[in-house]
Amino acid sequence: MTSASETPVFVHRGTPIPDPVPPEGTTVLRDIAFGPHPRQAYDLYLPKDCEKPVPVVVFAHGGAWVRRDRRAVRMMHVLNHGFALASIGYRLATDFPFPAQVQDYRQAAAHLVAHALGHGIDPTRVFFSGASAGGHLANLAALAVHEPEFGPTVPVRGVVSIYAPSDLIAMAGPMLGGLDHDAPDAPANQLLGGEVRKHPDLARRASPVTYVSPDAPPFLLLHGDADRVIPFSQSVILDAHLRLAGIESDLIQLKGIGHGAPEFQEPPASDAIAAFLSRHSV
Repeated sequence: MTSASETPVFVHRGTPIPDPVPPEGTTVLRDIAFGPHPRQAYDLYLPKDCEKPVPVVVFAHGGAWVRRDRRAVRMMHVLNHGFALASIGYRLATDFPFPAQVQDYRQAAAHLVAHALGHGIDPTRVFFSGASAGGHLANLAALAVHEPEFGPTVPVRGVVSIYAPSDLIAMAGPMLGGLDHDAPDAPANQLLGGEVRKHPDLARRASPVTYVSPDAPPFLLLHGDADRVIPFSQSVILDAHLRLAGIESDLIQLKGIGHGAPEFQEPPASDAIAAFLSRHSV
């Protein structure tokens, strides 16, 4: 039991993620390195019997920036629609504070594009995506194109953001019935290597909303309104910023659905993702 004088310690166990099973006939290329660290690698999934070159989705796993790895794929279903899938690894914030994670995302995407044709991938039809912390990285990588320290950029056709943080300052504080984002080991505090409220400039630099501009790619955002890990309002904020900048943005609210729920990988959510990717890959 925690006394009133003690600071509660945040522990988020996450949701169970079984090893993903790709569709039958998928070609899987494991551990393609883009850097010297073991986590700086990606797994590439190539769809069966598709006319090449095929478009590709670059996906980053969740895990509060401090756990899980590239085997935690949340978008295997795109392979059924003729899209390749690159599930990237990135260095965790427990050992490498921000911006190491977005640097890894961008470096992985650049490596993939440089070697795309050798794998039958179209380097001009690249989409960014991620879930939770990985969604934050995908959004940041796609939007902060004028931030050279974040690494090389590649042209992006669109972004699929799945229950992702967008404004770290707005997310600070305890959630009713959910996480306390002010706790010492809360995810964003670990990402930054210090408390969000004590490092507002760094928090803004790490927030995708900071970089929204009229030249951003189109976005599809999916978020459950019963999320007690990343508040639904985080996607509302990003959607509003994108729309004000004149960017195509579609926010899908999954009613009564929480963080990491299987509904994000099933119809109608998966159908909406496939429709978005197909529309922007023409």
